[in-house]
Amino acid sequence: MKSRNSTFSFNDPGINYREIEAFRAVMISGTATGAAVLLHTSQPVISKSIARLQSSTGVKLFELRKSRLVPTPEAQILFRTIERSYVGLEHIGQTLAELRGAHTGRISIGTLPSFGIGILPKIVKSFLDKHPTVQISIETVNSSLIKYSVASGKLDLGITLKDIDTAGVRATPLATLNAVCVMHHSHPLANKRVVRIHDLQDQAFIAPGRDSAFRISTDGIFAAHGVTPNVVAETSYAVTTCMLALQGIGVGLVTPAVVPDLLKIGLVAKLFEPRLPINLLLLLPLDYSPSKIAERFIAELKGSLVELRKGLQSA
Repeated sequence: MKSRNSTFSFNDPGINYREIEAFRAVMISGTATGAAVLLHTSQPVISKSIARLQSSTGVKLFELRKSRLVPTPEAQILFRTIERSYVGLEHIGQTLAELRGAHTGRISIGTLPSFGIGILPKIVKSFLDKHPTVQISIETVNSSLIKYSVASGKLDLGITLKDIDTAGVRATPLATLNAVCVMHHSHPLANKRVVRIHDLQDQAFIAPGRDSAFRISTDGIFAAHGVTPNVVAETSYAVTTCMLALQGIGVGLVTPAVVPDLLKIGLVAKLFEPRLPINLLLLLPLDYSPSKIAERFIAELKGSLVELRKGLQSA
């Protein structure tokens, strides 16, 4: 007799692939009805599949609360294992396509909001112009979630800030971008080529969010130089800082990765001294090397960042 604690696999006679598929669909959609839509079937079929899966495994996967299926902790663990299996199959398909000489594939990228909203779309456009059959998937989340997704194999690569725990991933420096000072084109500081820290004394200032690492950096550099800006607003997102600056609310310090397209609608970005570095990391999975198509994207990414730095220096 099989022990209830024994490890099972898709080859286990007690496990049916359709039941696993139904379970995964419920976890993704959040409801049996949503899962039925995903799998082009009916809600009763999904419910029966889940019931059979729980019965055959002896593991309670959902609790019924107010007519809703609520996943148990065991369900979350099983879902993560299943997702790794699905991701593994996707990588097999990509590898086979490359071995056949096809310039196709899928690249899944995790990125910081400031990068994903800022320069990344332009990089993706340039890359897809050269590789039109490649599919790009982008997740815009915080550094910790990016790291977790890269480590688990859900993402092919991640772009994060340097001050992050990198256990479980391969982390290499991607670029160091110095913060720029942003403002409306009518602001008095907009005529300067370089905004220096003492220029911000008593200026209306849009500060980074209090819980961010960048806020610690900006507070530290102001304190070191005895400068006290007049904080009129705070925000966790660089793009929001830029939009507030566009309204003439004040000036802010942001990563230059977010500003290129906003310059077209009246934002002004000036070099800031002393330099306030923003260090970016490239995260890759530990267990396997990136696909050829992912390597090409990384090359495009690095080249674009070099061009961004050159453009700032010549501005």
